[in-house]
Amino acid sequence: MSEWVIGVDFGGTNIKVGLVTRTGRVLVTEVLPARAHATPARFVDGVGGAVDRLLRARAIRRAAVRGAVVGAPGPVDHARGVVHSMVNVPGWREVPLGRLMRRRLGCHSLVENDVNLAALGEWRFGAGRGVDQLACLTLGTGVGGGLIVNGALARGVSGAAGEVGHMVINPDGPRCGCGARGCLEAFIGTAGILRMARRAGFSQRALTPEQLSEAARPHTNQVGVGARRDNRASRQVWQEFGRWLGIGVANVVNVLNPERVVIGGGVANAWPFFAPALRRTVRRLALPPAARAVTIVQAQLGNHAGIVGAAVLVWDK
Repeated sequence: MSEWVIGVDFGGTNIKVGLVTRTGRVLVTEVLPARAHATPARFVDGVGGAVDRLLRARAIRRAAVRGAVVGAPGPVDHARGVVHSMVNVPGWREVPLGRLMRRRLGCHSLVENDVNLAALGEWRFGAGRGVDQLACLTLGTGVGGGLIVNGALARGVSGAAGEVGHMVINPDGPRCGCGARGCLEAFIGTAGILRMARRAGFSQRALTPEQLSEAARPHTNQVGVGARRDNRASRQVWQEFGRWLGIGVANVVNVLNPERVVIGGGVANAWPFFAPALRRTVRRLALPPAARAVTIVQAQLGNHAGIVGAAVLVWDK
């Protein structure tokens, strides 16, 4: 009997590979450096090796694996298993990743947008339980979005639904990795946080993109340390961050009228610092009926949200 799902989360810094049960329990994981596995060939080889090691370590037969799902940071064709592109990872254009993974792993393999998987995981097992209308945003190197509409994942006609990070909130704003100007991601992705921090007086050497993209431990970077110590410059950065995020979330609330907005990703660990400004901005900008109906909460599943969502996708097939 097939008891396990292989979940793969392709992040900006790390690739997480895990074995998940039907109930959303993550049995074991392995983490690979994304930079060393950034090409399709290296990715497939690295993930395949990690899966081999995980199965051996737990004495799990391949026949006990129901399927595998890769969460990719960009638009995908779920039906064909094709990654259209990854804005922050060059060299990925129309890659038939589902077929490549099937060949390497020897099991049914699916491809899905990474934040769609996080949305599924939070909806079924985390902060989104009990609602049928949900928007999930992940904050890290970039900004992603996943949507649950009427109790089902919304992909859109070409698999690009939920790309909240590329919603233009100021056409005269900074250039985004996608080529446009003023995307939400350009303001509050890693590069945007660095700009805010430097304007607030933090030195370039004191803050690195690696520190901020790995903000799962915000006390290790100066912005987080300062905010915890009530440092004015740090509070200024997170308040500005919360305002820009609030503009994006207010637009999502006006368009979708969700019951819940879940905020996840590594930078969401700074939630106490930016949540007040986020909520104030949404109350100010969203239409009153939509603003009253929505609750905005921090994600609960942490780094495992996408891996857990992979299990939801496979078991709901």
